[in-house]
Amino acid sequence: MKELSASDLAGMPEITITRDMELPEILARYPACRQVFDRYGLVGCGGPLGPRESLAFFARAHRVDEGRLLAELQAAARNSVLESGSPEYAPGPGDVIYRRFFRAGILTMFTFGCVLGAINLAIMAASHQLASLDMRAVTWAHAHAQVAGWVTFFVMGFAYQAIPRFKFTTLWRPLLASRSLFVMAAALTVRTLADLWVSHPAWALAGRIAGAGELAVVLTFAVVVTQTIRKSKNPVEPYERFLFAALGWMIAAFAFDWWIFSASATVSGYQGWVRFISRYDAPWRDLQLAGFAGGMILGVSQRFLPFIYGFREVPARTARVVLYLWNFAVAGNVIAYSMLIRTGNPVWGIALELCILGMFASVVLLVRGFGLFSVKVERDRSLPFIRAAYFWALVAIALLALLPVYDSLRGVAFSHAYFGGYRHAFTVGFISMMILGVSSKVVPILGGLDLRRLSSLRATFWLVNVGNAMRVIFQILTDSRSWAYPLMGLSAWVEVTGLTLWAVDLWRAMGRRPEAAGTAEGVSIGPHTKVFDVIQRYPETTALFREFGFSMIDNPMAQRIFARSISLEQACRLKRVDFQMFESALHRAVQKSCSDSDGLIQIAGGQV
Repeated sequence: MKELSASDLAGMPEITITRDMELPEILARYPACRQVFDRYGLVGCGGPLGPRESLAFFARAHRVDEGRLLAELQAAARNSVLESGSPEYAPGPGDVIYRRFFRAGILTMFTFGCVLGAINLAIMAASHQLASLDMRAVTWAHAHAQVAGWVTFFVMGFAYQAIPRFKFTTLWRPLLASRSLFVMAAALTVRTLADLWVSHPAWALAGRIAGAGELAVVLTFAVVVTQTIRKSKNPVEPYERFLFAALGWMIAAFAFDWWIFSASATVSGYQGWVRFISRYDAPWRDLQLAGFAGGMILGVSQRFLPFIYGFREVPARTARVVLYLWNFAVAGNVIAYSMLIRTGNPVWGIALELCILGMFASVVLLVRGFGLFSVKVERDRSLPFIRAAYFWALVAIALLALLPVYDSLRGVAFSHAYFGGYRHAFTVGFISMMILGVSSKVVPILGGLDLRRLSSLRATFWLVNVGNAMRVIFQILTDSRSWAYPLMGLSAWVEVTGLTLWAVDLWRAMGRRPEAAGTAEGVSIGPHTKVFDVIQRYPETTALFREFGFSMIDNPMAQRIFARSISLEQACRLKRVDFQMFESALHRAVQKSCSDSDGLIQIAGGQV
């Protein structure tokens, strides 16, 4: 970067960069600052002028010392040729990779995922029967799509996008990562369909091949993530150990899934299926849900919640305790359950209960460490989903711990209704709620959108939470109340409605939908009025802006991004223009433009 001479510096306007300025504002005025931001993980995020977030937020989210960042930006700004065009922006294949994966996850949800699950539940509700072998194939097809599609696509998309930025590096082999999506989508489709016709030899073979393809993609994902982290010069952080453990569980889960599918092709008869499901279904789902998805969420939360939202950072010692406690509890859960089923020895039942309590304690330690329900942070549309997700995690694990008590009170060996209620609380309440929260936060940031102009997602939040609560409560009540079946069936469609609203919002956000235009009736022209609102409502004032030296007013990029984030007073300060003089000239120009109309012009709170 070229150093400027003393004479250059003497004639240069004062550099104005503050912690409250948004990135588009900084980059529009000082293009060379892009290099500094990219060095600290911005790379490709938010379009040419970056996401609509403050400098202070960027420093916290990327774990950069704010004073050092500000000093480097000011140094870079001195080397910028002021207002000489748009900053350099050359996104690579890994810079928007999340969009394809997120869209694939949404498409899975509307096909084999949540929608198929809702249809399946409606059939069960109509027949008043939850544990039916006739529905086994459809149930497993739905479950596979949810785990290998809905959850896995979002995990991959987020990891490929976020980890390079967390580690101040670039994604290793981005084309390989991007193309693996197509392999996964094809394999997922075949494997899910094969569940429906596993008894047919051709579908059994196709399912095994597709399952091997899924496992190959998962191994590729693990290698890409690991190599990306290895490229970074930054030391390994506590949350990364959770990621490595979750990757191990993920590989084990997909390998076991392949074995389950292969072995199920040879199962026949009612007793054969009962024995097979009772032995393998619970450990299989524990690998997928608790080991892979749960472990990934607990790890990412430690990097995401403190630095994106401002919650407390979990102490390293607590993080280490949770790491070992959660992973040993998951492993113990799989082993203890398997041994209990095979031996019937109550010692294994006690061990299983202790493992479940270990999982509960892990979540409690993290929640307390974050101060998730006690620390006040800036609210936005995604925060309620994050808090609700951890609430449902505690509810779900508590339900699982109380399963023996419930079975004893009911006088049954095993309640399918109660266990299904627990599993839904964990999958939808915890895992899916976390997906909704994280995606609705990061997508607008990565797309350079203003969160304040997007949907609040309140309807989605309440519909999904109410639907989830209905499912858990009324499914458990089906053990004793036949009237609970229709309400249980209805719950799925309440959830699907909420998810549809979220999916439409997210899909549009990923397409970088245009921001809302300025007000149609008039704008209040004062110190805090945005430049964009004025020129959008009164385009003839651009000549006045140009006259006062605002040369970028004709730049479409600056109009779309820079002008939205800067007020009239800030613009005058940056250009060293007397605000009172400019405001007077502006209101005269506006009055003239509106002289032939009946519209009211508001100037600094008054009417002309």
